Amino acid sequence: MTVLAILLIVLPWSIWRQMHARPVTADGLVKLPLIFATVAAVIALTSKAAEITPGVVAYDAACAILAIGFGAWRGQRLSIWDEDGTPMQRGNRATVTTWVLMIALKIALGTVAAVTGWIPAEGAGAILGFLALTFAIQNLVVARRTLWAPDNREIGATA
Repeated sequence: MTVLAILLIVLPWSIWRQMHARPVTADGLVKLPLIFATVAAVIALTSKAAEITPGVVAYDAACAILAIGFGAWRGQRLSIWDEDGTPMQRGNRATVTTWVLMIALKIALGTVAAVTGWIPAEGAGAILGFLALTFAIQNLVVARRTLWAPDNREIGATA
């Protein structure tokens, strides 16, 4: 039920939130990945650990690459600008497109893995960990473009 609620409520809300202008702050960039990671850790600590097989390792590596790649892509493509000295961010068509592509690829990867028997059904902790990783990477790129940018050179640049 937890994963279903997150996938049907929290994830769409998170994506919707990205599509609206908001200030870039260190706290704002840390909160969402931290929430997903904390829930994933709690689930992982209270669940039976999955057997580690070469198939599971390959699947987890593919999911990590997917999460990192799409998180970096989204973070680079978000619209960033300066508003009265405050860096602002807002998603755009590229943001929505990358979310749709990533989710479709994640579903396809999970389906192939389950049908071929590489892994048992993916657990809630793994799905939440995947989301935590992709949000963390996205926000790391946004921080690099705004908060950590020397003289905020990239502010105003939209891709």
